[in-house]
Amino acid sequence: MRDAFFSELYTLFRHDRRVVFLTGDLGYKLFDQLREHDPARVINCGIREAGMVGYAAGLAKTGLLPFVYSITPFVTLRCLEQIKIDLCYNKANVVVVGVGGGFAYGPNGSTHHGVDDIGVLSCLPQIKIWTPADPHEVRLCVREAASLDSPAYLRLGRNKEPHVFKSLDSTPDISKPALVREGTDGTLVTCGFILHETLKAAAMLNQVGIHPAIVRVATLRPFPEEYLRTIVAGGGPLLTVEEHVATGGMGQEIARIIAETGSGNRFRMLAIPMQFPDACYDRDTLLSRSGLDAQGIATAYRQLWSAACCKAK
Repeated sequence: MRDAFFSELYTLFRHDRRVVFLTGDLGYKLFDQLREHDPARVINCGIREAGMVGYAAGLAKTGLLPFVYSITPFVTLRCLEQIKIDLCYNKANVVVVGVGGGFAYGPNGSTHHGVDDIGVLSCLPQIKIWTPADPHEVRLCVREAASLDSPAYLRLGRNKEPHVFKSLDSTPDISKPALVREGTDGTLVTCGFILHETLKAAAMLNQVGIHPAIVRVATLRPFPEEYLRTIVAGGGPLLTVEEHVATGGMGQEIARIIAETGSGNRFRMLAIPMQFPDACYDRDTLLSRSGLDAQGIATAYRQLWSAACCKAK
């Protein structure tokens, strides 16, 4: 996903002179092409993320389109006030790019885990939040950035995330939720690159005769309320899967819809536990320990489906 971001950004950078790239002192080799093409539009702000966001807000107000890049917690939590006031309050067209969402920086520990970024930023008005599922969706997010009229946050993995969609042309519209896999036995709703584990879980469920539909949400803010209300209205069991803590995440929004509509869906949220890991594990281990690997997702859905069937009887 990170390579796809820089590849697509380079294309935009060459054709749109509004684009400016700002980094918080990391990722140098990744943006060599940008710097070689126009070094004046590539700015290393150093380890001053809050100042970098403020600087980007000023550039945006002159008509430029800044991309602000750093590791997820550094570019969200560390400069939340600047994102709130400098970007959101002023509707500055700045793309905040957080690399390493979720457990992508696994062994680096909790200082580098981006597990609460969506919840924190979701408290702010006027910010778009993208959670692409694969490299193709990352490219579509960068393309959409060219027509922004407010700030946006782009949540990336670290790298080597697999392609979910076969080609860029066959990738669903990122502005709307998409039915990734049809099914007759309830629904799995997910966002971000955890979609890959969710698809593997669905394959496991298919082997035991359970065929849930899978819906992915690539744009979390503004929240796709209308679409998800139609999913909920079906009344079937629904499991949400997100590589993020439950607080402020997608699952809580869907739980609210179920409560408000009185639809009575059997419902469960799968999210990262609200605790720090007890050691520095890799991402696969952290997902497994959180019940967010394919096996954990499949087991949770089987339990949900079984409860729904018992209720029906």
